[in-house]
Amino acid sequence: MNLGKIITNNFLAKIISLALAVATWFYVFDLVNSDSFSQKKETAEDVFSRYKFIVKDVPVKPVFSGKSPAGYRVLFDKIIVEPQKISVFGPKEIISQVEDLQTDKINLGEYTRSIRLNLGINSDVKFLRLPDKVVDVYIPIELINKDSVEENNDNEEKAVIQT
Repeated sequence: MNLGKIITNNFLAKIISLALAVATWFYVFDLVNSDSFSQKKETAEDVFSRYKFIVKDVPVKPVFSGKSPAGYRVLFDKIIVEPQKISVFGPKEIISQVEDLQTDKINLGEYTRSIRLNLGINSDVKFLRLPDKVVDVYIPIELINKDSVEENNDNEEKAVIQT
């Protein structure tokens, strides 16, 4: 094919496309270099002055699931959480929504004796992050009916012997 024919074929459409491409390039170049598009250099003082930050002591409450095994019960009035309160820091709009913090779920069906657990804590408030915070929870468990537990153990032993 002839080079001259390639250039002259649809010449007007090619000139219009080139003009639009150059105009678009200058428009985008102007946007990128303008003050409204560039990142603002904010200091920590600027951020702290824009928001009112507060510190709040928030109580920690254990969260339970399941039931205690047969013959055992949890003494809920003697549960100890250490520390009982945790200080949270952040913008007043977020921290004022925090009423309490919850531990990770504790499945009561797993324990037949008193236990001390090291658990993480969570919050219902969306923007409050507590990834490294942990608490100790002491859960006292007592035997309610020793006879029913021994009877269950005897039945289990008999079932094992018969098989």
